[in-house]
Amino acid sequence: MAFGSDRQMYDVDLTCAKCGAHISQLPFQPSGDRPVYCSDCNRAFRKDRPATDRGGRAGGFSQAPRQMYSVNLNCASCGQQISELPFQPTGDKPVYCRDCMQARRNG
Repeated sequence: MAFGSDRQMYDVDLTCAKCGAHISQLPFQPSGDRPVYCSDCNRAFRKDRPATDRGGRAGGFSQAPRQMYSVNLNCASCGQQISELPFQPTGDKPVYCRDCMQARRNG
């Protein structure tokens, strides 16, 4: 197994979205809204992908500062005022402040 023995594995009954191989365990609980790939297809994808830095930018070099959008919103979780976002909200999804978004990511 490529993961440490302390990593939780989830039993699933899925098919790889690329090659059709049966998948019986994953290191995450699939949500159903994204395709799932077997370890061989995932490994091949990672091998062919350009190297990135920890921020996800290709090449490992930092890029120009991200464009920020001025907004006048409240966090959907805590109600904190939000005045700037790194994306233009469309109104169809809730918007969270930095702290609440980080808490949601960390589970």
